[in-house]
Amino acid sequence: MKQQKLSLLIVIGLFLINFAGALDFSTEMNSNVIVKDFNNPVELTIHITGAIPGDYNVYTLADVSLEPRGIFKITEPKLTRKFTITPTENLEINGLYTLTYTLNHRDVEQIDKKLVLKLVNLEDIIEIGSESIMPENGSNTIEFYIKNKENVYIKNVTAKFSSVLFKTEKTFSLKPYEILNVKVEVKDNKLAQTKAGAYIIDSTWQTNEGDVEIQGNMFIGEKKGIATTEDKSGLLIQTETINKINAGNVLETVQVNLTRNIVSRLFTSFNVGPTFTEREGLTIKYLWIKDGLGPSEVYTVKATTNYVFPFLAVVLGVFLFFGFKRFSQTKVEVIKSASHVRTKNSLFALKIKISIKATKDIENVTLIDKVPPIVKIYEKFGMLKPDKIDPESRRLHWHIGDLKAGEERIFTYVIYSKVGVVGKFSLPEALAVFEKDGKIQEVNSNRFYFMSGQVSKE
Repeated sequence: MKQQKLSLLIVIGLFLINFAGALDFSTEMNSNVIVKDFNNPVELTIHITGAIPGDYNVYTLADVSLEPRGIFKITEPKLTRKFTITPTENLEINGLYTLTYTLNHRDVEQIDKKLVLKLVNLEDIIEIGSESIMPENGSNTIEFYIKNKENVYIKNVTAKFSSVLFKTEKTFSLKPYEILNVKVEVKDNKLAQTKAGAYIIDSTWQTNEGDVEIQGNMFIGEKKGIATTEDKSGLLIQTETINKINAGNVLETVQVNLTRNIVSRLFTSFNVGPTFTEREGLTIKYLWIKDGLGPSEVYTVKATTNYVFPFLAVVLGVFLFFGFKRFSQTKVEVIKSASHVRTKNSLFALKIKISIKATKDIENVTLIDKVPPIVKIYEKFGMLKPDKIDPESRRLHWHIGDLKAGEERIFTYVIYSKVGVVGKFSLPEALAVFEKDGKIQEVNSNRFYFMSGQVSKE
């Protein structure tokens, strides 16, 4: 019986010795990169083989936290167990960090392993940029990218992005080495107004450890183009407007050319003084040069030619010419006027005065005047009584005969009305009929108006 128990113990011992000698473990990590300000732990998976049943634990003396820390039991030769590795506050370095961790079979044996961690900050693994952005006609959308440069998974992060063109906020995840393209709408035609070149994209990332600021670059490609608009308006005041518009996104130099003749230049003004002026014969050439015209900027040259004063001068000249011509051709001047006459019984009465003056020698002169229907002729006349009074036509005739140049005759008579006259009253024109160089000619006097109670010329 004792011999059988001894044999059993020997067999068990040999088994335990063989089993213990085969104890080993291997590891797997989802990544060896720890983003310190993002608080992403490394997931460590340990595969244990050849284990003797008993109490085990895994620990490290490095400045990292290896969780879970407690003792676990192994009852079978194979076991897989997962751990997480996070840096402690004492681990301040960035870069590669080698640490040793131990699989401990309590009171039996220990096996050490080493692993290498890469400690980085979030800004070290994120790249923000864009390809060359080319402004297109009518386009209001641009695109930039966010690149994860390391083998680490960034999950559910929120970031705000801003530049000269846009402001936006995104929540997203980044797989290892993933490039995420972000499309942004640009408002108010800002893209067309922004010069070509490199611009900064500012971003703020919200993490468990606080906000992290990361900057990137955005590149706007060059686009050239000048648009020209012209407008002409006005008759006496003529306005010519030329607009040069920078339709690209680089600084441009533009030129404007205008010409005027030697007359119109005297009446032309510009909103901007020309850069150069050159005369060629009867033509004046003007040149404007504008340097550094920015994107979407407009350079305007406005030329205003004011023909009002020369037009008035021409009109005045024509008026004077015809006035002088008429004056030189005038042979007789006939002027008619009137004044109130006081009567004993307060009747309405007017004294009519007609002046006829010859500017040249004329023959067989006859003066004819007409009386309005509402009045009567006072039968007493002055020294020059009418030669004929026609009751039906109500006309008075004076046969004057010949008049020498400069000779003047004045004729007066009185008209009255027993009915009061109210309002505006009009006297017909007097007519002078005469002969000059064998031709019969006529000249009318002015038309005379007066109001009841006053007399005035119009």
